Amino acid sequence: MLPDLLQEMGFLAPGRDADRPVVGVSACLMGKPVRHDGGHRRHARVHDELAGLLRLVEVCPEVAVGLPVPRPPIQVVEIEGARRVRHVTAPRRDLTEALADQARAVPPGLSGFVVKSRSPSCGLGTTPVHDEQGRPFALGDGAFAGTLSRHHPHLPMANDTDLDAPLFTQAFLLRVFCHHHWRTHGADGLAALRARSGRLDEPLLSGTQRFLDRLAAIEKPLTPAR
Repeated sequence: MLPDLLQEMGFLAPGRDADRPVVGVSACLMGKPVRHDGGHRRHARVHDELAGLLRLVEVCPEVAVGLPVPRPPIQVVEIEGARRVRHVTAPRRDLTEALADQARAVPPGLSGFVVKSRSPSCGLGTTPVHDEQGRPFALGDGAFAGTLSRHHPHLPMANDTDLDAPLFTQAFLLRVFCHHHWRTHGADGLAALRARSGRLDEPLLSGTQRFLDRLAAIEKPLTPAR
């Protein structure tokens, strides 16, 4: 059980929403009908399990840049070595920078982000990349998720499909709570977390300790979420 894992690390189940780590989430994963076809991709583990432990902030970068619901589909296209997000039926309409700007505008108070896999905006390493003839030939990042991961390299991120694996979900949740603890208590609190991580089994033990080492290398945490 996820609450038991958090208890083992000394993270008591938060009693108030304001005390929970703030995590962004693709709005379609929470059942919001914001996809290009007017549907959603409600993810049970995100909606039913993580929502009880985290403060989720729903984001749809495609709607945020002004695209309607429903809307024509978009895709990632590689053009002369550069990957761009364009409309499938109107390829001259380029949304790359608009979606990237949404990622740059994400407030610094987050301790994680769950994105929709394979999305041309939100996928992280799972999005089909097409050639100029529209043929998929590789996988990469959506414009929003890729920019977010580069802009906040220490932010825990996961595709929804990653969370289908219970072990990955455990590792992600531990990183989120460690990140939140670092924001709240500063670098001085990391030594205690490293000591507590010794209670974990592998591979959670080594993975969590590597993440704590990455946080310790940062000069100071960003502003905590309000």
